[in-house]
Amino acid sequence: MRPSVTLLVRVLPRSALRVQSQTIPPPSPQGEILQKPTLMDMLLKQKQTAGASWPANIRLEPVVKKEVFSEVESSTRVKWKKLLKEV
Repeated sequence: MRPSVTLLVRVLPRSALRVQSQTIPPPSPQGEILQKPTLMDMLLKQKQTAGASWPANIRLEPVVKKEVFSEVESSTRVKWKKLLKEV
């Protein structure tokens, strides 16, 4: 006899289940998560407060998306991308 869903599923009455005394809090709304500062924001703030004491080997480069360069000619696109990066 093959196992079927009806044979494997067993309906239990509510009285047979243990009710947990602790309730799990609902997840935080997504708006609160999105309002947290990003790592880039925190590092830029640290760089501003450090001023001249910021290490020269730590460079913070902004993320540039492809959509920014969509209207630029392909021959000059590479040059513009190199100009945006800190040397």
